[in-house]
Amino acid sequence: MAQAQTGPYKLSDIDPPAGAAPASTDAQPSTLSRIGTFADDVVQGVGKGFASTANNLGHLALPDWALNAANKHLGTHIPVPSADQQESYFKPANTTQAVGKGVEQAAEFMLPGGTEEKLAAKAPAMLRPLARIGASALSSGAINKVQGGNFGTGALMGAGGSAVGQGLKAAAPIVAETALGIPKAARAFGKTPGAAILNETRGIRPETVASSAQERMGQLTPELESAADAASSRPAPRIAGFLPPPREEVPLAPIPAPRNPKMRPMAFPAQIKPEEGLEPRSGNPMAPISEYPAINPHFLSGSAHPELSRRVTPIQNPEQVTTRMGVLLRRPEMSASIPPTIEPNASASLRPARNIVSSAADSAVRQNAEGLHGQLTSMGDTLSRRFDTHEPIPENVTPRQLLDLKRGFSDQHLRWNPEIHDRALSTGRQAYNALDQELDRTVPEAAGLNQRISSLIPVARRAESVSRNAPTLQRAAGRFGAHTGALTLGAAGAYEGRREGGLPGMIAGGVTGVLAPELIASPEGQMLVARSLNKAGSLKPAVGALLQGNRKKDSQ
Repeated sequence: MAQAQTGPYKLSDIDPPAGAAPASTDAQPSTLSRIGTFADDVVQGVGKGFASTANNLGHLALPDWALNAANKHLGTHIPVPSADQQESYFKPANTTQAVGKGVEQAAEFMLPGGTEEKLAAKAPAMLRPLARIGASALSSGAINKVQGGNFGTGALMGAGGSAVGQGLKAAAPIVAETALGIPKAARAFGKTPGAAILNETRGIRPETVASSAQERMGQLTPELESAADAASSRPAPRIAGFLPPPREEVPLAPIPAPRNPKMRPMAFPAQIKPEEGLEPRSGNPMAPISEYPAINPHFLSGSAHPELSRRVTPIQNPEQVTTRMGVLLRRPEMSASIPPTIEPNASASLRPARNIVSSAADSAVRQNAEGLHGQLTSMGDTLSRRFDTHEPIPENVTPRQLLDLKRGFSDQHLRWNPEIHDRALSTGRQAYNALDQELDRTVPEAAGLNQRISSLIPVARRAESVSRNAPTLQRAAGRFGAHTGALTLGAAGAYEGRREGGLPGMIAGGVTGVLAPELIASPEGQMLVARSLNKAGSLKPAVGALLQGNRKKDSQ
């Protein structure tokens, strides 16, 4: 029997159990260290993607055969790496680096986006979609060639991506209008509420869309009013030699005075009347009027001689006096002497809108439609007289007056009213459109503002109305009380969830089956889809990713 060993045991004396893996003495990396390694690999992948593109661009500018010829001719020894060596330089070492390189390569397809839009904008409006497809084909083909692929393949996929992207973007306004339930009538007369939702508002919730639409209209309306005010006045015609009439004229007559024997009678030429022959400073009776002295702001027409001015008096009864010395002209006020510099510019005509309403009213008279005629008469009165003063409105008004009348006409006659006749409503819309076109004609710089505001009005109204509907969770809860099989998707989701994840999976699958249809059909879900489609553009990132996959497939 072996004697038992005494004393302390060493770890090396203990044999591990049979089949057990040897104990590892290396410490596991920390979470922070793994994050740092991941970030470093991503950066290296991005760098390899950029370096690969730069290398390919250099080879296009200076091919290998040209570099070899230069070495031979100049006697230099610039190394030319082989294709396998170049591929090893820029090949990702792991999956993370491959992801970083792929992201960088796909992002390069986004670089010419602004240039493509500028080139397409120079083309005629009807040819711009084709211009965008052509520009996208050229840029994608060039980038694919620089990245080491084929130009034709890149151009073909770039053109296809641009066509698909434009189709998706064209569908975005329709989806946005469907999300808010905007009626077809809101698109009449060239209005674009769908484009207004996507370009002028923000958010996906109806209340957010409504508030942002009101905010945008609050910014555009003052600009429109300022343009209309500027077009509502014009410079008044200048009148050469304009002199206002004097405020007061007072006839003057000489005062009888004792005869002075020392004063010598004054001699006058035949063509000068005695009462006008006052002595000028020079003593020459034929001197110009500037030689006669002025005495005060109130002057005599005919003379301002100091001696005579002390011997005249206002005539109390001019008809009884045979000798007159002139008229005292009092200085008029300054306001009366300044002619107006601007005047109203009545350049907008109400005749087109009035003719539309008048023609419809005459038709109602011939058809003896009394109710319809009364509604049309009310429309005509809005355009022809003031309700407060009953004064007639002239046919030609200023653009600002036309803008105010257009707004009042819409509020009075185009609001939804179950009692209004369909033909009256149609006539009112046509008259409103005539007012709209006249405003665009008289204020050309405000035509775009007017169109944008007109498109935002139905958006704000419908979004505010939809925001008062039941929320998504409430509609989903209503499915439990319905007897139409609405919970079928919920049951199917619960069944599949239980197979994959037991009880938690069953709960998650059931909730998803119930909520998913409501989320997709909700205004929020449809608005999210519309805004995503509006940003589709030419699908450049997707095109870049597909081209990279195609290059990898060809290299295998």
